[in-house]
Amino acid sequence: MFEEALLTAPSPGDDPVAGRPVAWHPGLGDWVAVEPCDLVDPRLEAMLDRLAREYAAGVLPVDVDELPAGPELAVALAAFDPTVAGGPDLVQAAAGLERLEAWVAGRKAAVHAALASRPEMRPDHSGYRSVNPVTNTAVEIAARCQMTTRQAENQVGHAVQLVEDFPATHAALSAGVIDLRRARVITDELGGQDAGVRVRVEAGVLPKAPFLDSVALRKLIKQLLHELAPVETAQRHEAARDRRFVAVTPASDGMAHVEALLPAEDATAFDTALNAAAADAKRSDAAAGLPARSKDQRRADALADLGWAFLTARADAATDGGPARRPISVHVTVLFATLAGLDDGPGELDGYGPIPANVARVLAAEGVWSWLRTDPGSRQLLDLGRTKYRPTKALAEFITARDRTCRMPGCHRPARAADIDHIVPFAAGGSTSPGNLHALCQTHHLLKHHSKWTVTRAPDGTTRWTGPTGHRHQRPPEQIGPSSSDPPPC
Repeated sequence: MFEEALLTAPSPGDDPVAGRPVAWHPGLGDWVAVEPCDLVDPRLEAMLDRLAREYAAGVLPVDVDELPAGPELAVALAAFDPTVAGGPDLVQAAAGLERLEAWVAGRKAAVHAALASRPEMRPDHSGYRSVNPVTNTAVEIAARCQMTTRQAENQVGHAVQLVEDFPATHAALSAGVIDLRRARVITDELGGQDAGVRVRVEAGVLPKAPFLDSVALRKLIKQLLHELAPVETAQRHEAARDRRFVAVTPASDGMAHVEALLPAEDATAFDTALNAAAADAKRSDAAAGLPARSKDQRRADALADLGWAFLTARADAATDGGPARRPISVHVTVLFATLAGLDDGPGELDGYGPIPANVARVLAAEGVWSWLRTDPGSRQLLDLGRTKYRPTKALAEFITARDRTCRMPGCHRPARAADIDHIVPFAAGGSTSPGNLHALCQTHHLLKHHSKWTVTRAPDGTTRWTGPTGHRHQRPPEQIGPSSSDPPPC
């Protein structure tokens, strides 16, 4: 913490920072230069002066709990030195940072909601619910902040909901009274309720929310809903069933997360089945003298067995002349040198990313091969290696294999489930050729045509986008498989 407020520097001969404004920093035991921008706001100067007089380095002011969440609390915590503080002050600092984080979340929600309300973020009417100001704003935020469109949609959608439907909860969040976790509990549980019920329950839980954790708060809200709106609660459950899903998200080290939202009875049945399978596997392992697996490992293996068993059953049915079904394929890209065991370069699992060489070899050995010819320098796909399909279908397959994912910045939806879009519209003279085609998921395809997004494609495959606000974003092309070139010399 600065012991003195911003001071005028002494003579150049005595000033270690050559005549610029300085302040004494006791943690460093020296004068430090203060940039001119630090002198602009007199309120900041006064705040520093007051805090400097109240406490020394590493010690929080005694009234830190009374500082409102916002700039003043941020200054106090920025000056706090955790390396020299005692345990009580560290606990207080942690609590202050939680309040400050809540204030930031509230401010961010206000900014996101304001951007989503701007006229330029309103797409033309398309008839699709997914094409709206929230999805349009999310693309702009995702591209500017280097996040996925799904992450941005989650943030922007929640921001609009907070500001428009839950102003009291948003105010509590912005004041640092509750954190973002508890704010989400309130919006998650009450978002689909009738406005009258929502307001009554929100008013009933907000005074208690600062003193409850998120689990206890959710329990209280559910209790009030059952008391105040038993019929609506049952209807809400039916609506929630329609939002059930299963999602796979890549993790590190060749792993992935499987997330599912299911009705409670289905999830309980699934959990019971995995426990039973894990118990059977434990007995089988012991009888066969195999190394012991943990219960978590046996449950995970049982889940994986379900997927592989289903794929095997489909393949057997097709071989035996069973009912015609859409073929299912898992795409793995692996260099020939790796496949032949000449090196251990990673393979690439479509929809996931790099996988270890030994895993890629196993999957390749059990699969059907297709030849992908790539440029060794840029690693761009040049040829799909198939000639038995009609040209239009072959071209669509080429674009899907080349682009891998939707080309909108921040979107990672698989290209195989996306639309093939003309960058320059066909009606405007755009050609149906690789250089003028790219993959866009349905939502972002519609946004491109019904909003103020424009795009061009460079010869190297980079797509350059301009958003409704005028910000410019780039999406580099996908590189197919690992690089086969030797690393540059040191």
